[in-house]
Amino acid sequence: MPIETEFNFYTKLKKDLKAKKPIPKCIQDSVMFNNLVNAKIINKPQRGVGFIEILNSNRFNEFYLKTYPRADIKIQTEIDNQKKFKNTKATSIKKDRVIFIRGFQNIVVNGIKIDLLKITKEHKIFSAVLQSLEAKKICFVENLSSFFIAEKLLGEDYVYIHFYGRLPKTAVLKKIQCKQYLHCGDYDFMGLSEYLRAKKVYDNCRLYKPENFTILFDEYSKPRKAKDIKYNNIKESTDDDIVEIVKKIEESDRFLEQQILFDNL
Repeated sequence: MPIETEFNFYTKLKKDLKAKKPIPKCIQDSVMFNNLVNAKIINKPQRGVGFIEILNSNRFNEFYLKTYPRADIKIQTEIDNQKKFKNTKATSIKKDRVIFIRGFQNIVVNGIKIDLLKITKEHKIFSAVLQSLEAKKICFVENLSSFFIAEKLLGEDYVYIHFYGRLPKTAVLKKIQCKQYLHCGDYDFMGLSEYLRAKKVYDNCRLYKPENFTILFDEYSKPRKAKDIKYNNIKESTDDDIVEIVKKIEESDRFLEQQILFDNL
């Protein structure tokens, strides 16, 4: 149950001293709610409409203050989440995206020209909090280990990008300006869905699929993850590569990680 849902319920209860039933089931089933009932700090009518009432105001206030130390603050950062909920991930906040970059030509990052060839040769990687990026050809590489050797497979014409986490939202992708986009990810529903999201942003966008894809899939694929659901953009796609790969995934109930593409490089 979202922490914010509990917070809103107990904040309203603190103000009104009672809450009219029906109470959301997720609240009634929670450990916190039942601990308060068992401690006789609040009541829990068994039948009828009734009310949830505070039975002991002093103890309820002690509980509330202990659970939400800074209930009054506006959430803007992870620190605010920690102060208010004792949990940095309690509510969604706006975060800057960190981007890892490798390549062999000049690019413009956040309005500043970067000698990426020099940095890549000397330090292997360039990173920045992304505000804007301009490059001719970019390639997103899903896995970090593959990102560090991507040019051995795909050449030095691309600026290689790895995001710290999943592919970001469309608003962030639009900060990257390029003439060609290549997507190099895992061959599972998550990877395919991210490619299709990128395809909506970049006109000249294609998925990297090696000529020996079927051989690699048959030999090195692994059982599909339970959380790897078939997203709507995949269901609606008529892209030939997507249709072919989805068929392989569904028939075998397996998927292929991208690292095998970089074998013996």
